[in-house]
Amino acid sequence: MFLFIKLIFLLFLSSSIFANNNLKSNYSIKSNFIMLSDILHVKKKDDKQLFRIGADRYSKRIKREELLEILNRNGYKNYTSKYSYIQFTRQSPINTTHIKNALRKLYTKAYKHINITSVTVTPMHYLDTLPKNYTVLFNKYTSLSNKGVLSIKTQDNKKIFFNYKISATVTVLLTRDSIKKGSELSNINIKKNSIILTKFRAMPIQVLHVGKYQSKYNLKKDKILTIREVTGLYLVKRNSFVNVKLKSAGMIIFFSAKALQNGRLGDIIRVVEKNGKKIKVSVTGKNKAEMK
Repeated sequence: MFLFIKLIFLLFLSSSIFANNNLKSNYSIKSNFIMLSDILHVKKKDDKQLFRIGADRYSKRIKREELLEILNRNGYKNYTSKYSYIQFTRQSPINTTHIKNALRKLYTKAYKHINITSVTVTPMHYLDTLPKNYTVLFNKYTSLSNKGVLSIKTQDNKKIFFNYKISATVTVLLTRDSIKKGSELSNINIKKNSIILTKFRAMPIQVLHVGKYQSKYNLKKDKILTIREVTGLYLVKRNSFVNVKLKSAGMIIFFSAKALQNGRLGDIIRVVEKNGKKIKVSVTGKNKAEMK
């Protein structure tokens, strides 16, 4: 058992070392000088300039082989990269607080329970300044992912694009066990859980209203519920008997009828009375309807 744990530890350690020795495709730098410390964690006394970006430029692409050779000459061996080129981009000296606040507001509105720990916004191209007045634009899928591209629109209708990333956790609903298609969703088969926000295919269901939803498909255990997986609960099912309410001449009459269709809350469905007469009613509850 001890040897097995030791082996697992060594595998984890080696994978961590490999990950740390794998260079990224992009690095953000603070000046026109590309320093060793922009790539690696080095002591101040060991830091040195590797490249310089031209005065009229704000980024530099370096071939993987060239950069790895320089690192090797400086004693940093066993580094690798899956990218053919490594890009270094100078940070733009702009204040993105307004854009970050707009992102926070968007996500807070989209998720009832969200804990945002950090927001980063970076222009896709170097910017010396931001326009004085602008509008932050999002697409309808922005809040489904923790990262992506947004834009701002200036007063002269120009667009400037930014990369953004949000670190956050959100509360979602998951299936406790596998659920069959058409099953009513309740606290018996659904549970809440807090997860790291990455990417959803559709907006997750965040509040479970009793008697409102049923599964649209067969669902596996621990499946995150989104608007794609649920549909309105059928309060009336075909061939079931419905208690119909009829208001007439100041009186209220109740009678039983057989449903000819499935019906959700507010749906207009056809039912047949005992005498064979077919009428239309509005679904008001579980096996309840009202004649209009």
